[in-house]
Amino acid sequence: MRFGNFEGMNQKPLGEGDEKKVFINPEDEGRVIAVTKKEAGKDTPRQLKGRYYLTKIAHMLLPQHVPDIYQAGESQSGVQTVDAERIAHTQGHALLQEARQLGEGEESAHQQIIKEMDGAMTKVDMELERIGLSFNIDANVGNYTKDEAGNVYYLETFKPWQVDVANPKELEVLFDEEEMRIAIDGMADQEAKAECMNHLERLLALLEEERQELREQPEAISIECGPHVQELEATLEPFLKEDVLAVLHTIQTEDDAIKSKERADAKKVLLVAFNKLKFLQNETNITTEEYARLQAKYKTLDRAIGVGNRGVIDHTR
Repeated sequence: MRFGNFEGMNQKPLGEGDEKKVFINPEDEGRVIAVTKKEAGKDTPRQLKGRYYLTKIAHMLLPQHVPDIYQAGESQSGVQTVDAERIAHTQGHALLQEARQLGEGEESAHQQIIKEMDGAMTKVDMELERIGLSFNIDANVGNYTKDEAGNVYYLETFKPWQVDVANPKELEVLFDEEEMRIAIDGMADQEAKAECMNHLERLLALLEEERQELREQPEAISIECGPHVQELEATLEPFLKEDVLAVLHTIQTEDDAIKSKERADAKKVLLVAFNKLKFLQNETNITTEEYARLQAKYKTLDRAIGVGNRGVIDHTR
């Protein structure tokens, strides 16, 4: 099997998120292949290579917190895939995947994962911040798991950069080069240190090439944002009414969240809004001010829904 041609069409996914489906590698059960969904935004070829180098560096610096990565590529039909180390999942993670496949509420699984992690997710986040990846952490509990040895892993790969919303002719870099160099310099294994530094230099070269190409591109013809803005606002409007927000804010425990139909409906709308905002940002002529206005509405609903944390729903994040 050519890795680049794998599209997982004949397998049941091992796991699924908003942007990817994950399958067991049919050639090696100790590895998984993450397939980017068609509706998710694709990496540019340099971004995809950069994702490989950045994740490889993170693994070499934190081998007990970041799974190894072996390949990243794109098939002839345009499907992007990442071949990575398979990490055993906890019972909570299995419950989360079952809930997603059945279209059921995920709060019970989230609560189970948080209990299993026992505060270790924050420690992993701090380690990722230490090596320069604080811009790159998606703190969704589904991105963490614990292996049989008790090591807690952050499962996502690391996107190296993205187009700057405020200045579309520039890139927003999603790692701190200085902090990463300091972390690499502190490695005791000289061979591994040299390999990491080589990966970093290749990553920086790709970044500079992408930056230069972006600056030289003629102004793209963007899609008119107006109809999509109206569609997004119409989707959000029923859930931004004061009485609806008030009901959501009264949900204070994860037990209450699991039972709340209002919260489950609001979460579905929030996911639709999230994807529409990404489309508006990447594909349309929306202004920075208009995008910020819509994002504020999104965050109002997001905070009303809240995030489960040790049995309590946090409405402040």
